[in-house]
Amino acid sequence: MVKKEDNVKLDYYQQNTDYKARVMVNNNEKSIFPKDSSLRIWYNELPCDYSSHWHNALEIIVPIENYYDVEIDGDYYHVVPGEIIIIPPRRSHSLHAPKTGCRYVCLFDIDFFSSLRGYSSLITMLQDCIHITPESHAPIFSEISDLFSQIWNEYFQKTEFYEFSIYSHLFQIMTILSRHRLSKINIFTDSTPVKRHEYFEKLNNAIDYIDQNYTYDITLEDVAAYSGFSKFHFSRLFKEYMNCTFYDYLIGQRIKATEVLLTRDDLSITDIALQSGFSSISTFNRTFKQKKGCTPGEYRSLFSQGLHKQQQG
Repeated sequence: MVKKEDNVKLDYYQQNTDYKARVMVNNNEKSIFPKDSSLRIWYNELPCDYSSHWHNALEIIVPIENYYDVEIDGDYYHVVPGEIIIIPPRRSHSLHAPKTGCRYVCLFDIDFFSSLRGYSSLITMLQDCIHITPESHAPIFSEISDLFSQIWNEYFQKTEFYEFSIYSHLFQIMTILSRHRLSKINIFTDSTPVKRHEYFEKLNNAIDYIDQNYTYDITLEDVAAYSGFSKFHFSRLFKEYMNCTFYDYLIGQRIKATEVLLTRDDLSITDIALQSGFSSISTFNRTFKQKKGCTPGEYRSLFSQGLHKQQQG
């Protein structure tokens, strides 16, 4: 039974009858959406803390009354009413609530974004939390806040095609944030419009090339030549644009591929390593543990245990 608060519409309390309990595999939370849906939004008043966990969904939290604290890899974000925090998919984070307060919590499946051009740049922006405040995002804050208000209304009213509308608003938000980010990168601010467009196209071509060829033994020189840059110029541009080095991005793509393949029991770990672009099993084991905090074998075992629990539940 939902209750009516003076300051909140009754319709804004979500009754998700499909929800049973959090399902955790190690610290991986399996995102639970309502049946036949790829998003979930609810008005949360619980004074609960959530220890370090991660999930495949994009999470957005908007405090309405009192603060909400988010921690990611030792970085702390104190989010107050009037601010917004966006937590990237697949990033370990913990949440800390005050004894009283309320906030909107949103989970979005954005995996289907990957088929869109510019997705890699978006994911780079989402490597870290985005703490949106009136000061940090002054030129775009009002527009983003209005779009989030439209998302709440669409979700809780549930009129026809509401999920289409919500995702269209989310696309707008991500586009606004991405363009705002580009406006602060030196290679774009210090260039003419024609040169900015050239850099944007060439760098996105490079990212697409890596995404399509990471299973091969590609090098910085290969991708620079493909993109029409010198090795050193490309290395500098790539790091400034993507906020990571070429090799960090390449390894990240390979690790993401192995996470998917490790859910299959018909492939050996050696096969998975070689199919994902790693030159040896030892390199794969070492790199995977550095990135994920466990060995590939442990990851596979934990996934299997979690799947078994879900089937029993």
